[in-house]
Amino acid sequence: MEMPEAKFIRSEMTLREMQLGEEVKLTRRGLVRWLALSLGLITPKESRTGLLDVLEALFFFHFQKKGLQDDPTIHEIIAKVGEIKKGEPNPKAIRYHLLQLKKQGIIESKKRKYRFVLAPMQENDDLAVALLHTYRKKEEAAFENIKKAIALLEKTF
Repeated sequence: MEMPEAKFIRSEMTLREMQLGEEVKLTRRGLVRWLALSLGLITPKESRTGLLDVLEALFFFHFQKKGLQDDPTIHEIIAKVGEIKKGEPNPKAIRYHLLQLKKQGIIESKKRKYRFVLAPMQENDDLAVALLHTYRKKEEAAFENIKKAIALLEKTF
């Protein structure tokens, strides 16, 4: 009898421990790609750049927030991706990548404006702290069920 495992998966998390080489530090694009790989958002040797463009736009708005009035709207993100790509952006693809980042708990939208999810009691907008909180929350949830499964398995021996 085949088990339909896919229906039990609530979310997946890939986290890679990667060397932060000197060549990566040379360009903003290299750092964005390294972060996307490290956070498991793209796969090694992935040639599609849509997610990287969206991430770079989100990083821009996050780090430039002090000079901006508010979090960016979808239209501002699309315009920024166009600047990054130096060409016509694909709004449908951008919306897709934003939705995937929302599903992973990395970003959120409030009043049609996007931002990185911060930890509940986080007083600053430190992105490393915010991402650590997001990934640890997923890890803790996964290990709660792993502990339960191990306890049940132990009873069978």
